Amino acid sequence: MGRDATVHSFHLSSPGPRPPFYAVAEHLWGPGCDIDSDGNSSSRDATDWTELTIELRSAVGQRVDVDPVGDGDLFALKITSEDRDLARRAALFLQTMSGGELSEETIL
Repeated sequence: MGRDATVHSFHLSSPGPRPPFYAVAEHLWGPGCDIDSDGNSSSRDATDWTELTIELRSAVGQRVDVDPVGDGDLFALKITSEDRDLARRAALFLQTMSGGELSEETIL
């Protein structure tokens, strides 16, 4: 993410199992989208991942980061992007698929 950019952040507290990481990308950019990804998914279809970075190769600024916050009963996911709509769409998808409570925070 750019040094001087506004970062839009959503927190998803107490989520259940997540969708496979590629489902997040397909929700954002469509089936067969060409992405770069990084994270801690143990397999393509794992639902217990807690870290994910996905970026659409064909478009600058189309990147979402998902990072863990806390643990146990206080576990949450922090979903961030420089693009507020992209972060919101990713966060809403994760909430729909995983449950939990969603809140927003903008960091300048």
